[in-house]
Amino acid sequence: MKAAIFVALSALVLTAGCGGSPSSVAPIAPPAPPQALSYQDPSSSGWRLVRDSSSSGARLVLNLVGPAGVSTRGVGFNLQRGTNLVFGTFGNGAYAHDTGVFELKGGNPNFEPYAGTDADPVLFVSAPLPPGLVLSSGIFQKDRSFAAKDSAQPLVQVAVELRPGSLGVAGDAASQSAAYGLAVVKARMIPADIGAPDFRLTVEAIAKAKLQDIQIAVGTITAQ
Repeated sequence: MKAAIFVALSALVLTAGCGGSPSSVAPIAPPAPPQALSYQDPSSSGWRLVRDSSSSGARLVLNLVGPAGVSTRGVGFNLQRGTNLVFGTFGNGAYAHDTGVFELKGGNPNFEPYAGTDADPVLFVSAPLPPGLVLSSGIFQKDRSFAAKDSAQPLVQVAVELRPGSLGVAGDAASQSAAYGLAVVKARMIPADIGAPDFRLTVEAIAKAKLQDIQIAVGTITAQ
């Protein structure tokens, strides 16, 4: 009787061992390192970042475009990136590119000594905020003799690139968003009537003369 029990237990142990010990399970391969980025434009017709045709491979160039029928004298926004992205620069080393829509210099030489010259400072800047996850950009006209500009065109460009040495991430949406997501966390624009030639510093006008909060839609980045 004891011999029969021993044989039965031995058979059970052997069966369990042959059924799938940890050493027999193939390890799960980590996601392959990404090589390129693709971008799906947002469906919004309002303020949005859309892909520029100059994008290529691991670099996305994004145009800030506004809604049709809205004019502005400038816009500023803070763009937050995912951990597997970096903010790219343009040929002059800047983090944003002026598309030429806004007239950034003064047009009246009687207004200040250097107005309209290369020495005339412009209201256009873009730089990462420490620790580098957010890019703050702003581009504004300062001479109110220039007309406000139609926002339904590329107003300024920014770029994001695949971070060198990035490792693949899990396929779930939360991990992908943390690694490759973009979000505009704050944005404002100057309405057309603020700074117009007939603008007067009355009490009512000063109360109204504030940058207007806007929402900028961002598309979806996929790493391949």
